[in-house]
Amino acid sequence: MNMKKQTITLALFLSLCLSAWAQKEYKIMKPAGKLILNLHGALIEGYDGNEIIFTSQRAPEEEDERAKGLQALSSSGFIDNTGMGISVTEKGQDVEVNLIGNNKRGEALRIRVPKQVALVFNNNKSIFTDTLHIKNMQGEIEVSTSYNNVVLETNSGPMNIKTVYRDVEATFENNVKGPISIISVYGHVDVALPEATKANLTLGTSYGKLYAAEDFNIAMTPKVEEKSDEASAVEAAPPRSISVGEGRTAMVIPSAPSAPAAVSLGGLEAITVTGFSYRSGEQESIEGTINGGGIDLILKSTYKNVYLRTP
Repeated sequence: MNMKKQTITLALFLSLCLSAWAQKEYKIMKPAGKLILNLHGALIEGYDGNEIIFTSQRAPEEEDERAKGLQALSSSGFIDNTGMGISVTEKGQDVEVNLIGNNKRGEALRIRVPKQVALVFNNNKSIFTDTLHIKNMQGEIEVSTSYNNVVLETNSGPMNIKTVYRDVEATFENNVKGPISIISVYGHVDVALPEATKANLTLGTSYGKLYAAEDFNIAMTPKVEEKSDEASAVEAAPPRSISVGEGRTAMVIPSAPSAPAAVSLGGLEAITVTGFSYRSGEQESIEGTINGGGIDLILKSTYKNVYLRTP
């Protein structure tokens, strides 16, 4: 009998815990148009339907007795009309979603979207981020973020993806539509593409390396280097040595009349005298075609590697 009571008590306790973490849902009818997201991150999944469905698994907030009868305000000017810490508003053919307050608890937000809806994601201010995961979308995708890792899974494109500090990983299946541009400054770019894809390919990195599967058999476009009269004049002018202090010398390399001179300290590093901009290493850039050419495909990372593989 005692065992039965303990079992019932445990079941009630688990039920209360699950209800405390109950899933919230918000729907809006939108079979087409554009979804604009200004969020920390989300799992966005395309499906065959007519509604945009937001779901969130949130821990219950501690009730503030003093706040009863009052409405939470945000300096953004948006109001939580979903109960999930986000504001969802319609603007013509667009649906705009904004985060309310600082909302740093990191609850998982899942958004199911009709496949044909265009998607725009922006997060260039907050360092409190979740992974941005987008899958099964057939509409246009545009992403601009600083701190989100970006995962793209079985989307068809076209797309324009830009991130500053994090990585981008993408997997494509058949029926890929271009143009596709995926760029990261400090993160790597890793893309899996069907071997039969027809594409005009551009790969680039300034400080990393470029890798591609042999299956693609990339037909590289030969580089043509053109020298202007100004460039020839610069080459003809000899460099000169100057002192930069502490017993060090540098070579001043003459440049075009309209450009500042560059100071070479040896090795690969160079410093532009005006502005003190630094450059190191030698840029790797490849242009070519896959299977005779087709969609425009641009994959670049400034400081890390670029990988092009088959799924």
